[in-house]
Amino acid sequence: MNILKITAGILLMILNLGIWINGGLLHTERGMDTILAFPLLVAGAFLLLGGYKNAGAVPATKPQKWKFILSLLLVNYSVLYPIYIISEMIHSKAIDLLTVPGLILPMLLCLFITGFILSWNYEFYAAIFFLLWYGLTLYGQLHYPQLLDRGPYILIGLTILVQGILYVVYHFKIKLQS
Repeated sequence: MNILKITAGILLMILNLGIWINGGLLHTERGMDTILAFPLLVAGAFLLLGGYKNAGAVPATKPQKWKFILSLLLVNYSVLYPIYIISEMIHSKAIDLLTVPGLILPMLLCLFITGFILSWNYEFYAAIFFLLWYGLTLYGQLHYPQLLDRGPYILIGLTILVQGILYVVYHFKIKLQS
């Protein structure tokens, strides 16, 4: 039973990755599918957690289960983010990097990488960077039509917003109480 859960979780994550590749690189008119694929990623992560927990590979303590899920989701986002960047480089018009809209995109990448690095040991600081990432995304989408024309950053970025909120919950409700 454990091997089925693990296999199903991995397959759902691979399907999510395939949808991102299809929508971002192959058929850009299908780009909105990436937003709808988010539940596949979450379901796959929880199936993996259930499989590993039942196999005894992941200790059953609440903080360790949370850390497993958060790390698994973050690693998936770190695989999906470059697909999005490559898609932007291939299919979108170039933005002058010496203007504010052009500076926002590299700043978003820097915030994500910083949050990713901090997430392994400093979850709360990672949460701050991920929430700043989403705030900068909102700012860019609402103030610069050059970014608004590039796609629904607000919706695609919900995964990073959710990750930031989950790190805040983990820090205050799980880590500090254990």
